[in-house]
Amino acid sequence: MILADPSEIKLPNSKSAEKRVRQNKKQNAVNNHRKRLVKERMREFLSAVQGGDVAKAEQQLRSATAILDRVAGKRTIHPNTAARRKSLLARKLNALRSPKVETAVKPTKSKSKASKSA
Repeated sequence: MILADPSEIKLPNSKSAEKRVRQNKKQNAVNNHRKRLVKERMREFLSAVQGGDVAKAEQQLRSATAILDRVAGKRTIHPNTAARRKSLLARKLNALRSPKVETAVKPTKSKSKASKSA
C-alpha cells in the first residue's frame, strides 16, 4: 500500500473545519445513496424496456420518475438533469409502445451559387 506524501495531506486547522469535515462525510454518504437509487431505478426500467415488457416498463418508469423528482427536490442532482433523464426514459417507453415505423428522410433543397448571386 502506497501512502500519500505527508505534505499533500490536508487536515482541518480549526474546530469548525473539523466539524465541516464530519458533516461533509455524512452528506456525501447520503448523496451517494440517493444517486445509487436513481441508477438502480433507471437500470431496472431499461432492463424492462430491453425485455419488451410494456406494463413492467410503465411501472418502472413511474418508480424512476418518482425517485428522480425526489432526488432533484433535495438538490442532490440538478432539476434539469432529472428532467433530462425523465425525458430520455419517456422517449424509450414511447419507442417501445409504438410500432417500428421507418420514416423517409425528406430531401433538403440545396441552393446553388448561381441562385445566390442573382
